[in-house]
Amino acid sequence: MPPATVRTARTTWLKQAMSFGVDTAPPLVFRDVDLKERPDHPDKRFQLTVEAGTVVVAIGDEDSGVGDLGGWALGLRRPPSGRVEVFGAPIGALPYYDLLLFRRRIGYHPVGDGLLQNLTLRDNVALPLRFASDHRQAEVDGRVNLLMDDFRLRSVALLRPAQANEEDRRRAALARAVALDPDLVVLEAPFDGLTSRAGQDLLDRVSRRPDGSRRAVFATVQDLVPSVRKTVQRVIKVADGAAVEEAP
Repeated sequence: MPPATVRTARTTWLKQAMSFGVDTAPPLVFRDVDLKERPDHPDKRFQLTVEAGTVVVAIGDEDSGVGDLGGWALGLRRPPSGRVEVFGAPIGALPYYDLLLFRRRIGYHPVGDGLLQNLTLRDNVALPLRFASDHRQAEVDGRVNLLMDDFRLRSVALLRPAQANEEDRRRAALARAVALDPDLVVLEAPFDGLTSRAGQDLLDRVSRRPDGSRRAVFATVQDLVPSVRKTVQRVIKVADGAAVEEAP
């Protein structure tokens, strides 16, 4: 399915999701966020803006609070204080059903892979298209075929997750995260268990849209190898409750 067809198919079901945000707003903003209920440094708060088309990676250890940032960006939980905005909308304050609609603009890769074990890798990738869009079956099949090729899954498409190796499972999970061609992708620990070469390749594929432009990507990790940093515009170290800019 050509990129123009993908865009046309997105239009109708995106109207409701788009209505909750502001067109000119950055994809993701953390404003004066406390990373813990009782912060070690209450005078420091987490501030970060993820601009359109950029790849931003936040690095921190288990105690830093970096592991909560993805859930806050999805509206799965609220931070102890402060505000998280997605395309200008206070995502944590949206009513439940509005939040479900709004999340169609956001791709998500949870810690691990989140794949359903009773489905093939291909069917896992197709899930968002089948249940969160108004695509016709032929459009779903066409989009999934493109994703199978782009993420190099064609030869393992009919395997179930337990039958596939870790890299192929991760490729399927990331392909699913971009299946709806989201404007923002949130990735939690996306490189764990991958070679540095595979991590770099997959981050590049996730950030690239069907029309060749770049989408916003926000990833949270505990470590980042030098080769993956090559595809990252901003690296943020989470230290003492604040965001410290590092050289990518």
